[in-house]
Amino acid sequence: MDFSQLFKGVNKKFASNLTMKIAHPPKMKSSPCFCLWSDLLGFSNIFVETNWKLDKSQMEKIYNRLESTHSSALYYSSPYERSLILNDGIAKVYHPKSKLEDKNNILGISMFLRSCVELHMSISQTELKNGLPGCRTVLAFGENIEYLSEEVRFDDYVFNYTKPQGSEISDLAKSIGNPIVIYNPKELQMNTAFSKAYILESGGTKSGLPGNFMYIDKSVIDAIDEYSRDKGYHPVWIEDDYGLNYYVPYQEGDLSKVVLGFSFDKNIIYPQYVKYNTEVYKLLRYYPWDELTDEFYFDINNSHLW
Repeated sequence: MDFSQLFKGVNKKFASNLTMKIAHPPKMKSSPCFCLWSDLLGFSNIFVETNWKLDKSQMEKIYNRLESTHSSALYYSSPYERSLILNDGIAKVYHPKSKLEDKNNILGISMFLRSCVELHMSISQTELKNGLPGCRTVLAFGENIEYLSEEVRFDDYVFNYTKPQGSEISDLAKSIGNPIVIYNPKELQMNTAFSKAYILESGGTKSGLPGNFMYIDKSVIDAIDEYSRDKGYHPVWIEDDYGLNYYVPYQEGDLSKVVLGFSFDKNIIYPQYVKYNTEVYKLLRYYPWDELTDEFYFDINNSHLW
């Protein structure tokens, strides 16, 4: 049943906000975005071992692990991205501004990537300190299509004609705080970047992405290439004894300072047993936009700053 057509033309006074939201969905548009998905390793083990019946001590262990992890997620975020915390997983979504909105949107991308790296490292450091296995983190790029209202609240179910004249919400909804009934974050509605990251992370060791590492999907590199070249930068690949290096230098031919830079393991991953045909790179180092490359970088797997 096409509910949007069913409620078209309904008099707002004799309808509810819910019917109006259904009748007037967001205009269809596609927005490019980056998405990180990070998941704690071995999180379900304690549930399986106890057959999902936890005592107080076990609950405290879970609480402490989640509290530490999600505190990192709160700290390593910015107003320019959107994050979703779901059990032992964290999603971070960033929509780069369009060419007209931002004359140097590649810098915004670099800043988002840094927050992703810092989040992964922060979780890994805390996990290692507590004798825990860490997290697996995957970053991908794709499209996001918003198709429904991002939330439905209690008052949305109340017919508008029953509300006090001039009041935005009903007395009943007001008395209980008008809680959210349905969450549907617009940033994660039909988000192929999230789907790619989630599929790859969920594949784990079997698909070629083992352990407490951070992985970058090829879609991210392709997107950075496009955004960089649009602003006149010239990304380069360089292989050395350490690994595969991808840089976006401020000035062509000068790698001493870059808008962003990655060092990857030389062994490119071609994921198996997942419904996504791609290439994935295991991240070893990240070079931020505001430091000299020979003086500072994030050493991902050792969780140290150099």
